Amino acid sequence: MSVAKNVLRKLLYGVGMFGLIHRLRNRHTLTVFMFHRVLPKQSAEYQAAEKEFTFTVEGFGQCLDFIQRHYGIVSQADVTAHLNGQQRLPQCAGLITFDDGWRDTLVHALPELKKRALPAVLFLATEVVDLQANDWWQDVLVELIAQEGGLSRMESAIEALRASALDPDKKSVLVGRHQPAEDYAFRLRRVTATLAAMDESQRQAILQPLVSRSPGARQMLNRADLDLLRPWITIAGHGHSHAPLSHHPRARDDLATCRAQLQAIDGEDTVMSFPHGAYDQATLQQAQAAGYQVCYSSDPTLVNTTRSRSTPTPGQTLLGRIHIPENEWTCDENGIAAEKLATFVFFRTIEQ
Repeated sequence: MSVAKNVLRKLLYGVGMFGLIHRLRNRHTLTVFMFHRVLPKQSAEYQAAEKEFTFTVEGFGQCLDFIQRHYGIVSQADVTAHLNGQQRLPQCAGLITFDDGWRDTLVHALPELKKRALPAVLFLATEVVDLQANDWWQDVLVELIAQEGGLSRMESAIEALRASALDPDKKSVLVGRHQPAEDYAFRLRRVTATLAAMDESQRQAILQPLVSRSPGARQMLNRADLDLLRPWITIAGHGHSHAPLSHHPRARDDLATCRAQLQAIDGEDTVMSFPHGAYDQATLQQAQAAGYQVCYSSDPTLVNTTRSRSTPTPGQTLLGRIHIPENEWTCDENGIAAEKLATFVFFRTIEQ
């Protein structure tokens, strides 16, 4: 059955049926593509990277070719102007975005964008450009959590620090042990938010005894790198510490610090995406109060470009994004399969 399905899918794409459906169905939509990392397949960095969020350079180029073939690519400035009623977007509009601030966005993704003259947006967790450690603490955390019992070990380490904390302000940002009714995702977000609220030395004191890594090159962008991204990549916000803001004990401060940093580097200080896709109504209100007018979620929906923008709150817009992986959903044995990628993105729900 799966073989017949794949043959049919390839045939429908090959004769242009999928493309025709896309041009009709999605003509008044904006598809916001979400990427994270781009690395050479044979590199040690790729072998160690979290594959769900990592593209090979070759696969990324194939994906860009597909996107350029089927979408009218726009910049964040175009999107902002559209939302302000100043211009229309092209039919089947597309916006390319990256999250976090990985240095491979500059080293490997940017050259592929330049080859095709494609603009993009980087949602930068502004803290990363000033971190001293070469390994990003959240990547270290991912490695730890992947180990058996890793999350429980992390919670125990935080609880030990909490018990020894003498400063009430520091103690207040540290979570205790989880309750039996809490699910795994909630626990992970809470631990991540707790670490994010610490300073770098506190995080390292917790993580280093739990995860052993050989010294490597810097993973994240630094301040000097940011100018090299321009003019192709616009820099917007992704929180300061990359905490899941709905769980952050000081989310308002994190949002304000991120915006101040964006202003200092001449970024788009009224545009952000929510780290980990974590938000709730309170987070939206905090983001608006901090001055963010355009917020992107990780909700996998296509943006309806005919919709009047009066929600979630006056003066603020929330837009969905589609996470694109390089895996069995989008690939065959030869790499990115256009017919698979088409079915992955063309038929997503269009917001009402």
